[in-house]
This record gives sequence, C-alpha cells and structure tokens, in this order.
Amino acid sequence: MSDALTSERMSPELLKVVERAQREPEGRFHSLAHLIDVLALERAFRRLRKDAAVGVDGVTKAVYGEALGANLADLHERLKSMRYRHQPLRRVHIPKEQGKWRPIGISAFEDKLVQDAVREVLEAVYEQDFRDCSYGFRPKRGAHDGMRALNRALHQGTVSWILEADIVSFFDSLDRTQLQEMLQTRVADGSLLRLIGKCLHVGVLDGEEYSEPDRGTTQGSVLSPLLGNVYLHYVLDVWFEREVKPRLRGAATLIR
Repeated sequence: MSDALTSERMSPELLKVVERAQREPEGRFHSLAHLIDVLALERAFRRLRKDAAVGVDGVTKAVYGEALGANLADLHERLKSMRYRHQPLRRVHIPKEQGKWRPIGISAFEDKLVQDAVREVLEAVYEQDFRDCSYGFRPKRGAHDGMRALNRALHQGTVSWILEADIVSFFDSLDRTQLQEMLQTRVADGSLLRLIGKCLHVGVLDGEEYSEPDRGTTQGSVLSPLLGNVYLHYVLDVWFEREVKPRLRGAATLIR
C-alpha cells in the first residue's frame, strides 16, 4: 500500500478500494459514488482551510459550520437524488512573472466539499497507478522531491542530455473529452463520472462577465490537480515508459 495513503486518513471502505486497485491494476470500479456519504463530506469540511477564499455564494467555513449536520445531510441528499448543481466559479487573477496574470477559479463552499470528496475517492484508485516519476500535486510529494530525483539521476550514470519542458496553460487547455475517456479506464461508475462532469463543465463569473469554457479544468479547484495528474499519467508518463524508452539506445529518465 502506498505510504501516502494510510489507515489513519482513510475509511475502511476507501482502504478496500486501495487494496483492490493494487490487486487489480487493470480492474474497473463499478461502485464508488456511494463512498461520497455524509462522513466523506464531513472529512472534506475538516480539511478545508478556515481562511479559504469564498466563491459566488459568499459562504465561509465558519458560517457553513454553524449548522454543519443539517447542511451536510441536505447536500448528501441532493447528491443521491442527482439534484446537486455546481455553482459558477468566481474568477480572480493573480500576478505571475513578466507582468502576466494567472486566472484562478474559486468554487462555492459546497462545491469545494464535493470536489474534495470526489478527489479522495479517485485518489484511492489512482495513487496505486501513478508512476514514481510524477511529483506534482501528490500526497507527501513535491517539487523538492523531484529535484532530489533529478540529482540522483545525474550522479548515478553518464548523462549526455537534459531536456526541460513546460506545458503552457495546461489546466486551461486540457481536453475534457479525452480526460473523461481516460477516467473510464478505471472508473465504470456512471454516477461518479456524471458528478465529475458537473465539476468540469461549470460556468465562470469574471466580474460581471459570465462564460462557459469548453476546455480545461479550473486552476484553484480542489479536484483539478488530481484530474491533471490522471491526464498526464496517460499522455506523458505511460507514453514515455511504453513508447519512448524502448526506442532509445541509452538509459532515459522522466521526472515530472
């Protein structure tokens, strides 16, 4: 079992998902949506920062928590009856280098809870599939771990070339249709896939301007980093391992 997913953090049902994902690397999961219950939503609530920026609803963690039990029960009932609707994202722009700006989408409070509960379920599956070469947005991994892996690769053998690449506007340009097809490789639960679709196909409110982008998964969303890793797992990590490395004469290492 991955050391990033421990029994202290996970429910017994999620642990069963982890164990099956490890045991059946080609298996598909037909029943996952039921794991997003009131307890899962409460775990998501506990994880959310108290000072998290508010979305279009203007609801803070403190306000939502005043009637937490009733609020979570109502949200869960709407999820079960498929009456849940994702509210528009509130778009803000934060400065980048060279005078550029990065668009960030801030979800309404309940949408953050749903996204994080979905993330928890998908992570139980995909943390067993992800390659060791990926370091971004994963439990107990980060950029410094990637740098250490690069240093090890440099010192363990003769290195002739280092290629550095960056995917421009990755989150904004990700192909949603391809992503949803990739998810079906492991997830056969239609209810969960529809819920993920609701998190992906969401409107954006930028000041007074409303739009509905047809590509990408919003930066700032709790779920987006995991969805981005699923996409890159298939189009980059697995491709490099299966298609690129066998064609090379020497050793090759990917560090993402």
